[in-house]
Formats: sequence, C-alpha cells, structure tokens
Amino acid sequence: MLFLPMFDAPKRDWISRKRASAAFYNAQRNVPAYAAFLRENGVDAPDTWDDIPAMDKANYVKRWSIEARCQGGRLPTRGAVLDESSGSSGTASNWVRGATERDAGRRLIQYSTRSTFGEESFILINAFALGPWATGMNVSMSLVDRCVLKSTGPDVGKIVATLELLGPKYKYVVAGYPPFLKTLVDSATIDWSEFHVSAVVGGEGMSESLRTALNKCFRSTVSSFGASDLEINIAFESPFAVALRQAAEQSQSLASDLYGHEALPMIFQFDPLNYLIESDAERNLLFTINRLQNVSPRIRYNLHDRGIVRHTSDVVSTLRDHGITLEPPAPRIDLPLLLHWGRQDSAVGFYGCKITPEDLQHVLMRCPELGGKVANFALHPYEDAKANKRLELWIELTDGVAGPETADGSAASWDSQVWPELAAVNQDFRESIRMVPKEFHPTVKLFAFGTSPISGQDVRIKKQYIV
Repeated sequence: MLFLPMFDAPKRDWISRKRASAAFYNAQRNVPAYAAFLRENGVDAPDTWDDIPAMDKANYVKRWSIEARCQGGRLPTRGAVLDESSGSSGTASNWVRGATERDAGRRLIQYSTRSTFGEESFILINAFALGPWATGMNVSMSLVDRCVLKSTGPDVGKIVATLELLGPKYKYVVAGYPPFLKTLVDSATIDWSEFHVSAVVGGEGMSESLRTALNKCFRSTVSSFGASDLEINIAFESPFAVALRQAAEQSQSLASDLYGHEALPMIFQFDPLNYLIESDAERNLLFTINRLQNVSPRIRYNLHDRGIVRHTSDVVSTLRDHGITLEPPAPRIDLPLLLHWGRQDSAVGFYGCKITPEDLQHVLMRCPELGGKVANFALHPYEDAKANKRLELWIELTDGVAGPETADGSAASWDSQVWPELAAVNQDFRESIRMVPKEFHPTVKLFAFGTSPISGQDVRIKKQYIV
C-alpha cells in the first residue's frame, strides 16, 4: 500500500526515517555495546539524525564482543544463525541473524525474485560459495520454498551435470559471482540455446560488456547488492535500473546529470521501509536497518562503499530533459535508486573475494626474500578483450635490484611465492582461487626502479595501491 501513488517519495522518506529513529532508540536502550558507543561519542539525546555517529567495523564491531552487540547483551538461545565473512587480514568476522530478520530477508529475496522472474516456478542452481559464508547459505534458506533448489557451489562440472540430468524442459536460474559465471559459459560443454537459463550475480560489480558476454548464453543477467556486514539482497537490479545504467554508459551528459564525473556505477532499487540509506559528503554510504527485531542492530553503518541515492521521480524527470525514453520508461514500483561505486577501502574484487593492500603487505613480510626488493606495489584489475576479469600485481623493484626476469615483465618465480602466501592469509582468496581457471589466475608484473606507472608518488599523501 505504501507504494501507491498517494504515498509519494517524500512521504516514504519520512516513514523510513521514523522507522530508523525507532531502531536507533531501541538499540540505545537494549544493546550494551551501542549504548557504550554513544557515550564514547558524547551522544545521549541527539538533536538531529545527523548528530548520531556512524558506526563501522573498526570503531564498533571490532571493539565490542559479539554478545555485547546483541539485544539484551547475549546471544539468542535458539533460532539464530552465525554468518562469517573475512576481514582484510584474513581474520573472520561473525554476524548474528535471528529468526525474525531472516524471515524478513527471505521475504525481500522472494519479492525481488518474483519481480524479476515472475510467479512461475524454476530450478535455482546456487553457485555461490557454501559453508559459513553469508550469501550462499542465505540464498538456499530463503528460496527453497519458492523453487526447486540445488546448491552446487562454484563447480562447473556439477552445474553442467544438473542441466544434463534434468534437461531443457525446465526454466533455470543460476546464482553466483560474475567472473565464475563467465567461466561457466566459456567452459561448459553444452548447447546453451537448448536451455532456458537466467542468471543472478552478486558479490562484486559487473560491467555491461560482461553482461553482454553472459547474455550470449543466458536469457538475462541481473545483479543483487548486499553485504555480510548488513544483509544480502538489500537492493536489486530492476529492468528499469539496468536500462538506466546502459543509457548512462552511452550518454556522458546524462551520466553527468545523474551522478557527476564518476565512473559508471551499478544501479539498484531498494525498499526504504526496510532500509534507510544515506550518503555523506564523501559519498560514503550509511545503512540503517529499519527493524526493531534484528538481534544485532546496525544504525548508520558505514560499509565504506561509495554511492548516492536518487528518487525515481527525479531520475525520470532527468531522462525527460535529455529526451531519452527507456524500456521500461519507468520502474514498475516507485522504489528509490541506489547508485553504487563499490568499496572505499582499496579492496579489489576477484571472483567473489576481496584482496587488499594490507593482505599483500602481509604476504611480502612472510617472504623476506621478496619484501626487501619491493619499492612500490599496486593492484591492477582489468577486463581483457573477451570480458574476462583479470588481475595483475605490479611490483616496482628497489633501486639496485636487477630488472624484470623476462622480456614482458612477468616473473614466474614471484607468482609461485606470492599467490600461495596470499591464500594462506586470506581465506576467501583461498576458496575463490580453486574455481578460477589457471589461465585467469592473477599474475605478477615486475618493473625496474623508477620505470613503473606507480613511480614517483608523493610521500606526503597516501600511496596509490589500485590502478
């Protein structure tokens, strides 16, 4: 009812903020860690919403115990699930989700599934990593009563075997990380034209060229946005959001009016009744989960993702000003739009895992025969001509160290030491690298001192670790 015409965007914003305020006061009363966090920041009775300090993993999650961050200062006695994610140093973070919030998440996932694929049943092949990780298990738990489910994990052979076993008479949806689905369509020995397969991706962004490559085999490919710190499927790519992103890629003037002089963002829609999403002056996204029942509340949680929120009515007006008509011309339901650029923390996404400069510094320290030879390093993610995601580690050698070992600057001996060590310190990389074809493994590229694209950086400012 709240998405009928009489409830316009300002009214829904007002309701969203009222629900967020209720979540704030509930957390202040009932969550020991949050009450202590507010006291430390000198906030007792904030005059405005903006007076409430933003929490994040460093200033809140890592400072208080998992029990202190729960309502009542203790874990639920039953019905809760512990999800796990990897920190930048490889140390796992754990998140508690109670029965009520998991039910809310299930309803949201089912809603976005119906809006994307309709009411008809289908067979879902869950190719996300399984085990304790948030996405894979929550997808399985949320959709098992909506469709026929098989959880294969990221295994090309099992997915192909499933399609061959059941045959082309069914509709299929494959869910997984974007690069893995690219590997699936490139390596699977089946005739995709015989099957009705669609795809849902998550875990990292997706370029339009990759979407095009996937859709040569899939009927459609859409993305979902979530985070283990918060919830999976906070926002989803509607047909309008996909069409808007593709139009922005083609029109620089439209892109400028929508979000300024930035790279092309992912574009999603989200439910403002469940989430209040804000953007600060640096375009850091702050998330509040607008439900009183969540075991471990998140109030203005800074995920260190960059993005902005736009009302659909404003975007439709901007399209009209540019003389652009999309198909569909407007969203089926007037949900706000989330324009999302990804992590602020210098992490690079690689087949569903995050690799950080801190990880690589740790690796080099574990290999002293390498670390003493490094003046600068940076991660270089890119897509090759066939839209495959690739990753290079650029290393500028210290002054006086012999230059690159081979003419093209690659160094097999460095590769053989760096990536196994990274797998030892980053558990998500350790799991992801198992599903990556050998020809797409990350590589090391060496540069002589003073000759690399990252040479001569100003020592007074932060180094550039992502190129």
